[in-house]
Amino acid sequence: MEINAIRNTQNQKSKVEKHDIVDKNVFLKILSVELANQDPLNAKDNTQYISQLAQFTSLEQTSNLYSSISKLLISQRTTEGTLLIGKDVGFKVNDGSDKETIKYDVVKSIKIEKGNVYLITEKGKYSIDDVVSVGK
Repeated sequence: MEINAIRNTQNQKSKVEKHDIVDKNVFLKILSVELANQDPLNAKDNTQYISQLAQFTSLEQTSNLYSSISKLLISQRTTEGTLLIGKDVGFKVNDGSDKETIKYDVVKSIKIEKGNVYLITEKGKYSIDDVVSVGK
């Protein structure tokens, strides 16, 4: 086995570790380098590589699914917030004690910040998760 090939493989692996991001292309490059530079007298089992690729693909698909569901949830919450504009809404508010109180105010608009939907009123900004009632 060539020393340069081993160094190239190690360099590719260290680059992946530095960025903590592994996409399918990097994985396939590492896999192809390993396959091209394996010892022909002591070849590795191909099922191991196929299993790793299947696990990686499954992880990638799960990540894509999570991203899609997150976008769908934001869209749904935005729609819910939009439907509350102009309505008198009750919000649970923690006033610092163990009690939670309910404040009522008319929703003027909505705002999306860092993946959260907020309802804007004259008295302040409330998370859509804090809504406990609509109308009095």
